[in-house]
Amino acid sequence: MNFGYRRARNTAGVLAAGIAAVFTFEIIDLSIQVQQYYSGWFMIFLMAILVVFYVKKRLIVVGMGSGGNWAQWHYYIGLFLFIIYLKHVEFSFPDGLVESTITVFYLIVMISGVCGVFINRVFARRLSYLEEDIIYERIPVHLKKLRHDVEGLIIDSVENSGSTTLSDYYLQHLAGYFEKPQFFFTHLLGSNYGFLRVKDGLDRQMRYLNKKEAEYALNLNNMLQKKNLLDTHLALQRVLKYWGTLHFPMALILVLVTFVHVVLVYAFRGAA
Repeated sequence: MNFGYRRARNTAGVLAAGIAAVFTFEIIDLSIQVQQYYSGWFMIFLMAILVVFYVKKRLIVVGMGSGGNWAQWHYYIGLFLFIIYLKHVEFSFPDGLVESTITVFYLIVMISGVCGVFINRVFARRLSYLEEDIIYERIPVHLKKLRHDVEGLIIDSVENSGSTTLSDYYLQHLAGYFEKPQFFFTHLLGSNYGFLRVKDGLDRQMRYLNKKEAEYALNLNNMLQKKNLLDTHLALQRVLKYWGTLHFPMALILVLVTFVHVVLVYAFRGAA
């Protein structure tokens, strides 16, 4: 049974459970008119489970299951929680300030969570297809060394070929490419369009080079390939590393706003 089938099956199961929960709260609503009380506390229970997942990722606890399994449960419980929330607000956008704020943060957390599932699944797979494993923190060092090697190659080409054609082309068209990471978003999209334009430019320049310069140009072409590999790693690994900086803070704010909401509900309830 492949992963895609399991994901579809489990998601369908969560949706079915969510529909069953909606009908359950609807029955409660028809009988005693306080379904928001029960659905609200049920959501707090689910949110507590999701917080436990975040803590679990940062603790090494024997016998608590793999991080992958916890990530799966986090995804399904988050989806189930969103369905319960829709019922809690009766599938409408609330008009109160606190309630509206909670809804906005629910949407942000939900969307960023779904994007995170896509990122972790697709980007991690694409990284595994690359020809070389590179540690994210070492990428700036590799980029700096590559730029130094390229500059040395260009200097050698001028000294040994007696021509500045390749050097002039490098300064006009390639120096900026090696100066910093390039084509971040096209790498995220899985496209090499930007890199191929750079490479094609060097290929077309080959006809104007003498024999010795052409040999250096072939080495430069290999360095272009290396730079493209580093740029691809940087783009994919940066998103994998930092997407949680949006998801978790928004989730934390959601928990805090929910706490304020509970306090206000019980305060007005007591006043009534």
